[in-house]
Amino acid sequence: MMDLTINNYQKQLIETIRKLSEQEIKPFCLKKDFSKTQAFDWHLVKLLGELNLVCPTIPVEYGGLGLDMFTIGLIIEEISVASPSLAAIVETNVHFAQPIILAGSNYQKETILPKLTGTDACLSSFALTEVTGGSDVKSMMTCARKISNGFILNGRKEYILNAPEAEYILLFAFTDPLHKKSSLRGFIIPRTISGLRIGHINEMAVLDYAQMAEIIFDHIEIGPDMILKETEPYSGYFLLTQTMDIGRVLTAATAVGIARAAYEIAFDFSNQRIQFDRKIRNHQAVSHSLVDMATKIEMARLMTWKACWLIDQGDDYTIASAMAKLSASAIAQEVTAAASNILGAKALIKGSFMDRLTNDARMLSTIEGTNNILRNIIASLL
Repeated sequence: MMDLTINNYQKQLIETIRKLSEQEIKPFCLKKDFSKTQAFDWHLVKLLGELNLVCPTIPVEYGGLGLDMFTIGLIIEEISVASPSLAAIVETNVHFAQPIILAGSNYQKETILPKLTGTDACLSSFALTEVTGGSDVKSMMTCARKISNGFILNGRKEYILNAPEAEYILLFAFTDPLHKKSSLRGFIIPRTISGLRIGHINEMAVLDYAQMAEIIFDHIEIGPDMILKETEPYSGYFLLTQTMDIGRVLTAATAVGIARAAYEIAFDFSNQRIQFDRKIRNHQAVSHSLVDMATKIEMARLMTWKACWLIDQGDDYTIASAMAKLSASAIAQEVTAAASNILGAKALIKGSFMDRLTNDARMLSTIEGTNNILRNIIASLL
């Protein structure tokens, strides 16, 4: 029997993050004009670091909170209500850490995972997307050539979150161009390694607080101590799919947070705006729109919670995570559009919170596997 009861610890954590969001995170984001060419402002990351939430999946033995996926889903929704881009930074750290938690050596876990915890937690990146390889992983060009004491890496990765500030990068590359799927491997790359450089920083219309950039790997030499399961065929592919499945659940939670934020703005505005001698909320067309928004948000939230629960139970969650992300991302776009219709011209002010939410919602159908790719995955598992 599925149990989605929120316990007292989770309630307290939600309340703590909600207060932090209202008092610190949202005001900071609204008053800040983020330029991707400026130095990254660590203020919000430091706030989460004080709660040890920069990477909440890190096990307790390595200094983290070791939270279950259901609790993390609740956290991501709450952060996303105030700043979807801050949630994306946390999700990227989870992306980086998950393969290490699942398959890393004791040395890798003991050396790297503690650095993602506490008040001085670092940022990390998950490097997968390339100019030639997004949805089609086999078309990636980044390669790793075997040498006597490790591998030589060459290639480029595009649109990588946290890249300009990441202390570590988890890179996926092929070790055999003739057998790409079975030779895919995960490599842990320190930022300071010779041959790594950050290319152009992307000026994106989404995720205003987060930074996204190209990473160039030029003849980088990696020793065996920084390779995940080097000798096991398909190890990289299986780690990648597991990580992406978990990432889709967190993206769904972000979508719920974005939709909830848009709904709350529209709801409050509908109680303040007077037209034809009454609040517009009391006009049937507006009230029905609010009902539809609230219903869709609840649907998306429950699908996300179910996927989180399946992960925590150790059950198969691939189809549930894909469905959650597919539906929640679509709902976020529908709700932001409907909320904008209620706000009217106020929603169209460039840089307004509704403008940012609408842009961020649009992004959700692209990341963590495009929604059409997710439909293919779901269809193959029906």
